[in-house]
Amino acid sequence: MNGINGANMSGGMVPFPAPAGHQAELNYIYGMVEELSRQLADNQRTLEEVVAGVGRVRSRARTHSLGNDELISSASDEVKAQEPNLDTLISILSEALEKAKFSRDANAALASQYASVLSAMLKQFHDYKARHVADVAAWHRSYRSQLAEARAENCALREQVWEMQARAGRANELLRRFRGRYNDDAARWERRVEARAVRQELRFWKRMAMPHLPEDDPCWSDDDDLVDSAEKRRLEDMSRLAAQQQQLAAAAGELGEIVGAGGGAGGGGAEDSDVPPEVPSVPGMPQGMAVMGGVPMQREDGAAMLPIPPPRPSSAASSTGSSGQ
Repeated sequence: MNGINGANMSGGMVPFPAPAGHQAELNYIYGMVEELSRQLADNQRTLEEVVAGVGRVRSRARTHSLGNDELISSASDEVKAQEPNLDTLISILSEALEKAKFSRDANAALASQYASVLSAMLKQFHDYKARHVADVAAWHRSYRSQLAEARAENCALREQVWEMQARAGRANELLRRFRGRYNDDAARWERRVEARAVRQELRFWKRMAMPHLPEDDPCWSDDDDLVDSAEKRRLEDMSRLAAQQQQLAAAAGELGEIVGAGGGAGGGGAEDSDVPPEVPSVPGMPQGMAVMGGVPMQREDGAAMLPIPPPRPSSAASSTGSSGQ
């Protein structure tokens, strides 16, 4: 029997999502449909019993070749025997008929309610789909407009960057041309060389005139706060020479102490104690200068005691043309 029940309906219908309240209503509807199917099955079974009884009576009449009166008289006994049960059966059938009518009305109302619920759900689904499509379309339009604005802004920024790079390139090229022309000017270059040579020669004569000033005095710095390579080498040589003089002075002091201690222990004569110990000297420098560790300011003692002038920068002689000696 192809009964209409919840399982068959759920298996034949296309599944779709339903809210919680709608699912509860659907469960109630499915229960009522199952109850109606059970009642219809009972009615069908009772009707089959009635049809079977009528069939037995007809088969008996056909077998015994009985007419209607004889059939009625023969069946009257059975009818009278079943008369008490007929009232009960009639009452049961009447009650079943009433229940069937009530179930029919209830099922009709339930079917109409189910149809209205389904139509409402479909309407909600269609509305939701329409809103979703509209929202997605609006979002896509907004996204495309924002993307177009961003691309336009990026293009404008790129054009600005390219324009700035082009201007910077032109400015750099102009600056290179200006520097090239500025440096290629022979008169200006000669003036720069001459000014540098004059400053170096002036510094040279200052050292000659003021030997008492230390080497790290600010007076020896160049006017433009630039020290040439020759001056750097000269300063390094002077610092190295001063360090050697200090080492020689320390060695002379230690040797004098050793000689004095040896003379006192050996009991030497007075003439030996009066002679100072001999200390090694620096080539090109008198012994007294090496012991003192500096250049004495004694210009009247002769040419041998004059201080050695600092070397003149090579750029001064080559640039000015004067010897400076």
